[in-house]
Amino acid sequence: MTPDIQIRALDASDAQAFRTLRLEALAGSPEAFGASYEEDEALPLETIRTRLSSHPNAVFGAFAGDTLVGMAGFAVYDRVKARHKGVLWGVYVKPEWRGHHVGKRLVQRVIDHAARHVIMVEAAVGLTNDGARRTYHALGFQPYGIQRKALRVGDTFYDEELLFLDLPQPAED
Repeated sequence: MTPDIQIRALDASDAQAFRTLRLEALAGSPEAFGASYEEDEALPLETIRTRLSSHPNAVFGAFAGDTLVGMAGFAVYDRVKARHKGVLWGVYVKPEWRGHHVGKRLVQRVIDHAARHVIMVEAAVGLTNDGARRTYHALGFQPYGIQRKALRVGDTFYDEELLFLDLPQPAED
């Protein structure tokens, strides 16, 4: 039986829960994120609140009751010539909630949101992260390359698969 999980956009009031889950993700899976624990730990809570309120950028959370158990972010590129694209970032599900399609639901929610704002979503995923790669491919993401040594954690390098998803032209808001 799949547990009852609610997916919704996070807002400024979720900043502390987001920070706690984000730091857990960065500490437990440093090879999966471009950010580091040390960098994010140093961010003031007010910066996080501001980021969670920056439309059309968004972070979606998966909640089991009142507990944030997963997250996935979306950001539109700032530069004029790249504003037709966005990026999926920061996907994480607590280990005890994996296997319940929480990650897939979060990524689908990002895709649905992105489709109102951009015509392409990019993502990068560690080559050894088979579960995430399967999820992204199942949702239509296509690989377009491998970035060798994309991340370095200590003395270990990690390669990433680069992905994109074409979307229909978004409707005007």
